[in-house]
Amino acid sequence: MNERPVILLNFANQQDAHLDLLKEESSRLNDILSIAHDQGSIELHREESVNVDQLLKAINRFKERIVVFHYAGHADGNSLHFDGQAAEAVGLAELLGQLPNLKFVFLNGCSTQAQVDYLLEKGVQAVIATSVAIEDNKALLFSETFYRALANRSTIDAAFQFAVAALRTRFGASFNARIFIQGETVDHSSEMPWGLFLNKDARPVLDWALPTNITPPVKSPEQIDYEVNTYMLDVFDEMCHYDPKLKPLAEDSFTGELDERLALALIIEHFPWPIGVQVRLLLSKESAIDELSMERLEQLLSTYIYTTQFLYYIALSQLWDEKRKSNIHVRPYLMDLLHHDDRSYQHFDYLKHFISIVKLLQDEGKALFVEEFADMQTAFEEKKELYDAYLYLESLRAKVRQQTPAQLAAEMPQLCADGEYFLSTILIKSAFLVNYDLLTIRDIRVISYRYQDPKFDHYIARLNAKVNDLAVSKALQARSYKDYANNASVILSRNMQDPKDFLNLSPFIIDKNAFGEGMTEDRATEQQLFTYAYREGEDFRYFSTIYSIYRVHERPKDQLTTASEQPVEARAGRDRRRRSSRNRRRNEEEPQSPLDILKELFSLFEEDLSR
Repeated sequence: MNERPVILLNFANQQDAHLDLLKEESSRLNDILSIAHDQGSIELHREESVNVDQLLKAINRFKERIVVFHYAGHADGNSLHFDGQAAEAVGLAELLGQLPNLKFVFLNGCSTQAQVDYLLEKGVQAVIATSVAIEDNKALLFSETFYRALANRSTIDAAFQFAVAALRTRFGASFNARIFIQGETVDHSSEMPWGLFLNKDARPVLDWALPTNITPPVKSPEQIDYEVNTYMLDVFDEMCHYDPKLKPLAEDSFTGELDERLALALIIEHFPWPIGVQVRLLLSKESAIDELSMERLEQLLSTYIYTTQFLYYIALSQLWDEKRKSNIHVRPYLMDLLHHDDRSYQHFDYLKHFISIVKLLQDEGKALFVEEFADMQTAFEEKKELYDAYLYLESLRAKVRQQTPAQLAAEMPQLCADGEYFLSTILIKSAFLVNYDLLTIRDIRVISYRYQDPKFDHYIARLNAKVNDLAVSKALQARSYKDYANNASVILSRNMQDPKDFLNLSPFIIDKNAFGEGMTEDRATEQQLFTYAYREGEDFRYFSTIYSIYRVHERPKDQLTTASEQPVEARAGRDRRRRSSRNRRRNEEEPQSPLDILKELFSLFEEDLSR
């Protein structure tokens, strides 16, 4: 197909049997899939209150291009109930069976499984349907979760399994669904309401995913004039807008002119660690990253992913805090990160989820901890520079996943130029972070003398990368405050001198050095900041932030999992204390492992946001 493939969404309600959430489903699916439409990878055609005539016109118009047919509304085993008239299942199956590029049919209505046999017999490759009556809220959640995963370029199989996991999380382990091969006996119990029914000759369709299309840049840099890191200087200009003290630091001491080398170093040092260390890799002169190469393209995307992940974890942390204070209604998809596995995390759209959380907080009247997030949301919804950068980088992300370096070689120079331009747009919009401190609190000790107010010594350090140094900050020393924060935490603060107003980013971002014994005495020699990547059963895997996200998954030593044994330093320290404490009882309970605490935090997070 030379033209864009079409997703055909059909919705039909009835006045005498109104489905209250049908319009909501239409709105949500349109919102989810409109980004792929804007990227140019699909064409989205939505019919609300559709009748049979409108349906036939749409099928005839897009016949060669329809890849997905979705119906939501009333149904039974013999028909779908459109506006004013029912469409007979046998005839509709014949029509859909004639669509040459149709990948699957999704029938989100009650008891539609009886229609599956007709569709498979007529050559439809896959059908998602129900075998029993479905509650509106479950029908909405299932379709929303499935299409959200599909929009993130999951395969049909992965998107279906993800939706099943989401409903099991929400409604309990008794809920289930599975894939049935044509001819298999179907489970009609209430615990198995959905099925993905597969034509016996169409197993490869399970691996189908939405196509990838690189959105043409609104402003395409002239390749002939492009040199690596050209656009990064624009980021420094924006940082100076938020912190004017930076500009003199980048001026040549003799000429007073801007020293580009110093300006780039200040970008690294004044972004929070997860962003700054990725920019540091991007600006490296010691490898192929300094050339128009696959390594550079991957590092551009790695910087984008870590930046948007960092923004997302900030917003998610505030959402958790606000949920504990008041009864905010949190849509289930905002907890999608709990269902990540080693495949789906590679597709996760951090920026879109970040925007959704910011919008929710503002709609609920909550004051944003990072006030500038409101400007980012506005800029995104205006669909101008920020939105264009997002579309391009997400589509480029998908393209790099799906194509080999050899396939990308001819367009590599332009991809690198465009990638840096749009990455710089994201970083420019994030430049306000220069006014926030990312801090690690390794330990807190109470200082309380007789008749004096207690003080709290925080072993605390700012988390910022240096151009030639990844060592732990030498500022790791006790700072006394009248109030206390949280032990073994990474926090975002507006003012390191008075961190009582802070946002705790645990368990999403952690400082591994805080898990060992004696780290307050500066025994840690290298910064070990990790961010949550994905889930493995009951455990959670983290990646180190000091490498490209495309490299770290190949380096087990730079990963951390809550299933790991405790660090050597912790075990050795405990053994020494046990030997020296003669009066310690043998059956005394061991201190709780920090890794177990992380698991408890995730469990608490899931419980809080689900209620």
